[in-house]
Formats: sequence, C-alpha cells, structure tokens
Amino acid sequence: MLAGLSPLALLLNALLAALAGFVLGGLWYRHYRALARDRARGTGLAERRGWHVVERGVDFAVIGNAGPVAFHLSQGALAHGDLGIFVETRIDRSPWVVLEVFAVNSPIAFTARRPGQAIRTGDAEFDARFAAYAAPARRAAELCDADLRAALAQLPRPYLMIQNGIVVLIWPWDRLPTDAQLDAVLACLRALAAHATPPTQ
Repeated sequence: MLAGLSPLALLLNALLAALAGFVLGGLWYRHYRALARDRARGTGLAERRGWHVVERGVDFAVIGNAGPVAFHLSQGALAHGDLGIFVETRIDRSPWVVLEVFAVNSPIAFTARRPGQAIRTGDAEFDARFAAYAAPARRAAELCDADLRAALAQLPRPYLMIQNGIVVLIWPWDRLPTDAQLDAVLACLRALAAHATPPTQ
C-alpha cells in the first residue's frame, strides 16, 4: 500500500505520525508530573496524620486509622467521568445489616443498589438531603445516629455502603481530600465502630 503513495503523501504521513507521537508524549509527561505531584501531596497528608502511603504501580493509596479502625483511602473514577475519593474498611463485630445512605444529588445515586426498604432517620434536614435503604431496617436506623448523620453532612454529595461490617464511603472530588473532609471521615468511622459488639474477654 505504501508503494502506491507519492513522496509528498509519505512525507505527510511521517509528519502526522511524528505529531501524534509528540502529542501523546506530552500527555504522558503531564500525567506523570500530575501523579508525582499528587504522590508528594499524598505523602505530606499521610505524614501530617501519622498515616502512610502505599504504592500501587503508578498509583498510590493512603492507609490511615480512626482509633482501632484501619482504612484505605484512594482516588478513582466515578460515574459520568467524575473523579472521587474512596474510603474502604472493615469494622469487626459490626451489626449484621446492609445499609446504603447517599446524598440525593450524588453521582452514584442513579446506580445505587437500594437494598431492602427505604428508611427515615427522623432528622428532617438530613432526610431531605439523603436517601437511605437497608435490610433489616430496624438495625440500620440505629446505625444512622446523630454522629453518623453529622459526619456525612460534612462531605460533598457522599455515598455510604455498609454490608455486614464492610464499609465503603465515596464522594466526588478531583484532588486530595481536605483536612475537614478527613475529619468527617474519621467521625463517620468512629460513629459506625461505636455500634460494634465489644470483644469478649
């Protein structure tokens, strides 16, 4: 096929290939610089809190703790191309319940699982901003206490899933979380841990 092309066409093809390589190289370099910058900021965040950073290939995550509860914090893609912060943990001896609480304007609201039945917390302001679904509903209502509600209200459009002690907390954010957001995360995890059954002696 190339044999049938004129010298000018071959030259244009070579120039286009070189231009594409230059553009892709520039994009890769900017992405690499952004990752390096975020890793440095993530390391600074972890050091301030007494936490640590773990490498995941070209990416990284922060391992922190809220009292006895260790958690994993990272950034990833949400629905519709948004970036978000992901906090994942497991709280031992938690109530056997599936609970989903999310801001009604959360980007995850459209794909939420909505397990069991809808519940109301009795907090009119919170219930106007958040939807909650659970099974069994009685246990979930106990988890949605004032401390948990206050912590969730401090995060931008959050989504919380609890399934028998496994906790996933997500909110849309395109940079590292602020200190206020981290404080809200710690308050949220402490509120959930307060409902765990005390260990037997």
